[in-house]
Amino acid sequence: MKVRLFGSSGCVDCMQAFVLLNKLQIAYKYIDGHDEDENVQNFCDEQNVDSFPHLQFLDNFENVIVDHIGPISEEEMTTYLKKYFPNY
Repeated sequence: MKVRLFGSSGCVDCMQAFVLLNKLQIAYKYIDGHDEDENVQNFCDEQNVDSFPHLQFLDNFENVIVDHIGPISEEEMTTYLKKYFPNY
């Protein structure tokens, strides 16, 4: 399982997602959606990232299984994990 978290350092809901991912010991890659680097912005555009937090749960082939946009609760997170990653 792989997780991408698109966010911003000034976003309260993003900080809550950080805390939750760490609490559940889920490895993730953070992408700062406000990074001005052209490659980062192009990647955000390709992934249709328009708001934060934006979580993507990926399979082993980097295909997006779940796109979750907006705040996420621990209950929602564990539901995704149990449904899509039974070995979690």
